Amino acid sequence: MDSACLKGRPSLFIYKDRTQVMKRNLLVGTSLFLAVLIIGGIYTYQHKGHFKIKTSESPDEVVTKFYSYIGEGGSSSLSEAYKLISTAHFTLTEDKFKGIVLDYPKNMAVKIVGNKVLEDRAVVTIEYKIASAFGGDFTATTDINLDLDKKSKSWKIDFTGETYSTDGQKT
Repeated sequence: MDSACLKGRPSLFIYKDRTQVMKRNLLVGTSLFLAVLIIGGIYTYQHKGHFKIKTSESPDEVVTKFYSYIGEGGSSSLSEAYKLISTAHFTLTEDKFKGIVLDYPKNMAVKIVGNKVLEDRAVVTIEYKIASAFGGDFTATTDINLDLDKKSKSWKIDFTGETYSTDGQKT
């Protein structure tokens, strides 16, 4: 509109136009804010607990490494295995740990047959062979519980069995 059409009431017309623009901008801004809030809330709800800490090794790799150190059996290997155990629930001295694992069979080999990661803990199922009292070997299956050490960002073996059962329930 040209200024000739607005003679006599230009300020009223401009005021009315600005009010409409402000209302429209407020409505659009509020709508966008609510949309972002709702989408963010849905995303957070769906992914709650799924933001994982990046670790250098998987639970499977930690268990494999742990048992390879124990299978080697030397003092330095057992010290390395000791570094892989969790102290979150119970602290076992290194000497006591070494006393326990010295009874494990030499060259003990484990096979990973399953795993389950539940946020900050994991259960790795292993198979291993042990000598049978009736001769030959017997294949045993057991679950190894691991805790995520958030400070070192690594998986640690719950050697004392203080954490969780295979279904993830606290024991």
